[in-house]
Amino acid sequence: MRLSDLTIESIKEFISGDNQLTPGLSGPNILKLFNKVGFKDVYKWDDGGMPNSLSRNGYVIEKLYEINGTKDLIKLLEIIFDPRHFANDQEKNIKIAVEKINPLLQQDGYRLEEFEARYKIIGSDLPDEIAIEIHFEEIQSQIIEQIRSAKFSIWLAVAWLTDKVLIRELYNKKREGLSVRIVVLDDDINQKYGIDYEKFFEAKRFKPTGIYKNIMHHKFCVIDLKTIIHGSYNWTNKARWNKETVSIDHSRELAERFSTEFIELIK
Repeated sequence: MRLSDLTIESIKEFISGDNQLTPGLSGPNILKLFNKVGFKDVYKWDDGGMPNSLSRNGYVIEKLYEINGTKDLIKLLEIIFDPRHFANDQEKNIKIAVEKINPLLQQDGYRLEEFEARYKIIGSDLPDEIAIEIHFEEIQSQIIEQIRSAKFSIWLAVAWLTDKVLIRELYNKKREGLSVRIVVLDDDINQKYGIDYEKFFEAKRFKPTGIYKNIMHHKFCVIDLKTIIHGSYNWTNKARWNKETVSIDHSRELAERFSTEFIELIK
């Protein structure tokens, strides 16, 4: 992560807290903060306080330049915008602080984005962080949890969709205004045990293709273009009693790849 000189100058008070948007830090606490990203400076109580007799913000600027272009800068900003950093200062609002700093960071192609109650630095030159959860038990419950967490979109491509519990969860999200799109196999199982998908969702039934009647056998769901549910698990009642696997991956890069395949299916 590399910031321009102008951006570094403009965000220094988010670190020290002097702009009244983030918790204010004393000199010793500023040093403790930078100790977390590799510095070893110690506050000199009887000899000028800050290293080289710098002001608090002067020290912040100096250290920001030193870690500019490294992962330590990402780590520092994510510490500053960690909810725990705000825990002892109830007058400060982390969401407002994020709203104020993001326009500055965006000048260099970065932003803070909330992910599972924590703020992460997002940028085009940053490696995608991938979090993977593998589940072998209570898979239906895991899927329900992910559906309920959706805020914007749910794109589902699954061969068979007959689990009425999961269908109800999808429909609840559709009623909330989310984009819920479904691709299922056009076969007798979905006809007999499924529902009238087109009546409730933006849906497509994928017909077997080729001389061998090849079927659409996908089992994946993309949520909010950042989370993918995939594995052996079909969204059916029978699958609940099978030995199955599901992986829940949190990755924008992977979500985009699955979304591209989904778009190809609905063409």
